[in-house]
Parts: sequence; C-alpha cells; structure tokens
Amino acid sequence: MTQAKTPMWFWAIGVIALIWNGLGVAAYIGEAMMTAEQFAALSELERNLYANRPSWVSTAFAIAVIGGFVAAITFLLRKAVAVRLFLLSLVAVIVQFSSYFILDGYAEYISETGWAMPIMIPVFAVGFFLIAFRCEKNGFLA
Repeated sequence: MTQAKTPMWFWAIGVIALIWNGLGVAAYIGEAMMTAEQFAALSELERNLYANRPSWVSTAFAIAVIGGFVAAITFLLRKAVAVRLFLLSLVAVIVQFSSYFILDGYAEYISETGWAMPIMIPVFAVGFFLIAFRCEKNGFLA
C-alpha cells in the first residue's frame, strides 16, 4: 500500500507531540531522580503525596510519557503503530489521573497548584490519539 502525500500540519503535529511528550519524559526522570535535598524542599503536602503514592500511579506516569514519546517518534516515521502507542499512553494517563480523585490529598494539591495541567494532559493525550487514528485512516501512516 502506498502512503498518501503528507500535509505540513502532519509534521507540525508530530513535532508538537514529540516536544510535549519529551517534556513529560523529562518530568518523570526529574521526579524519579529526585535527591533528598529536592524532596526536603517540597511542601509538606507534596512530600506526603510522594511518600504515600502507590506504585501503580508512578508506573502509569512512566507508561504515559514514555509511550507517548515513542508514539510521537513512530508518528513522525509514519508508522501505524503510533496509533496503538498513543492509545496506550492515553489509557495510562487516565489511570494516572484517576488517582487525583481516589487518593487522599491530591484534590487539595490540585487546588493549590491549579487545574491547567490536569486538564491539558488528558486533552493532549486524547487529541494525539484521535489525530493519529485519523492519519492512519487517511493513509498517512502505514
């Protein structure tokens, strides 16, 4: 099967997805490699959240950002597997963000830091998946 000619917006979306998910990977690495001094500098609420966070939340975070980053790379390589990887990332985002509503302290933390990122991250995850899905249907991904 031959691939359709790729429009410029495809490349722009791919680069945005790569940057966005690259920032997510950097945030995950920063969190995973946090030193004792950095941990001590966090607010008491943040320290409690990190100390009491179940491993499934951290695992979902890692899957979401690494899956999204690899998805963006495969998207730019015009591979159909990007759709499945963006879906994996989206599911992991949903699992990760579900913790905000079921674990003690997260709602208070979000109230202090704002709702911008907790809204933007799922919206971007849904958007990247839907765009990749549409691109596969239109023959831009093979």
